[in-house]
Amino acid sequence: MSETQQTRVVAIVDDIFFASKIREAAKSAQVNIEIFKNPDGIIESLTNAVFTLIIVDLDSKKFNSLKIIEKLKTREDAKDISTLGYLSHVQENLKNEAIKAGYDSVMPRSRFSRELISILKKHLVHK
Repeated sequence: MSETQQTRVVAIVDDIFFASKIREAAKSAQVNIEIFKNPDGIIESLTNAVFTLIIVDLDSKKFNSLKIIEKLKTREDAKDISTLGYLSHVQENLKNEAIKAGYDSVMPRSRFSRELISILKKHLVHK
């Protein structure tokens, strides 16, 4: 199995623009990615796949981004999965809440966009 086939990134994003941006960056980085518009079923799907990174739009109005990570971090089989949330640079309170909830990394949307390919490449599985 090649390095790319071993890598699986999930993004929970309901913004079509960012979903497209993430999909294109993943293609450039040669990383397998699955985009969900809402978190329904993502926790359960962990039993069928190995994820290296879960990206979440913290500013979504369609789902509770803090509850996702709280559920995820309670699972023994998900504790090693890296989690990254992105948001507007002015949402300092939400950033603090996300870190408290368990996100490994939280960054402004502009930085996330600028560094997306390198973020994805960093999460390639090396075996």
